[in-house]
Amino acid sequence: MKKINILSLLVVIFGLVLFGCSQSNEETVSNTSISTETSSGEINQSTESQRLTESSESVTTETTTSPSTESSSDEKQEEQETVPVRKYSEEEKDELQQAFLDWAIPRAEEGGMAVTDAYFDHGASGSGDWFAETEDGEIQVQQQSTQEKLPGYDAYDIHAVKGVVFYVSTSGVTGYDKEPGETHGGVGDGRDYGGQADDDYPIHKYLLGDNGVVYELIGSVDELRAYQAGFGLYNDDGRTKDIEAEYTFKVSDDTDAQEAWQEILQDYQ
Repeated sequence: MKKINILSLLVVIFGLVLFGCSQSNEETVSNTSISTETSSGEINQSTESQRLTESSESVTTETTTSPSTESSSDEKQEEQETVPVRKYSEEEKDELQQAFLDWAIPRAEEGGMAVTDAYFDHGASGSGDWFAETEDGEIQVQQQSTQEKLPGYDAYDIHAVKGVVFYVSTSGVTGYDKEPGETHGGVGDGRDYGGQADDDYPIHKYLLGDNGVVYELIGSVDELRAYQAGFGLYNDDGRTKDIEAEYTFKVSDDTDAQEAWQEILQDYQ
């Protein structure tokens, strides 16, 4: 009987010991779990903090570099040399355009591009002047009425002698592309670069100013496909506008083109 009581007591004591160990293990597991979650939370916070820091640095970089870029652009315009503006005859304009084209053709060949002197054209319109917006103000592109000032040559500080257009040809033409110059028809009926220019590459329209500056308009084929894209038209009254110039021609960053045009014009001064 005593043995049975002793054995029962030992069983109870042993059970209490096991229960205590079990509780200790559960607390340990629980503490480990909490510790892991806390550590994970700290890592996530650290990662998020780093991401926000990087984002902030990115914005700061954009903010700080933008003014310097604008300043550089302003300095470029101030340093851009000009030549005395004079009136050129139509024959002289053709000669000047051909001289620039002679420079542009090998340049286009080297770059795997096509170039055309068909830089501007339009369908039926009024008698007002065609013009373009530039960083230096409006530039006269075409005076349709020589007898009337609509608004006329003297209304502009600068005038486009002529121009050229660079693009990547869909037919693989490099250098001079005669196709645009031979294309005729109404607006939207073949009088555009859509059939010649590859949609995957931009079109570059160059205007050759009589002040010795090359102005450039860059856009997609969809934006600049029409020969008259980028140009505006004055009304027959010479004051209001039938067509606003949708884009602004910038002073071209093509320093070789600027130097070439300056040299060409010097021979006519």
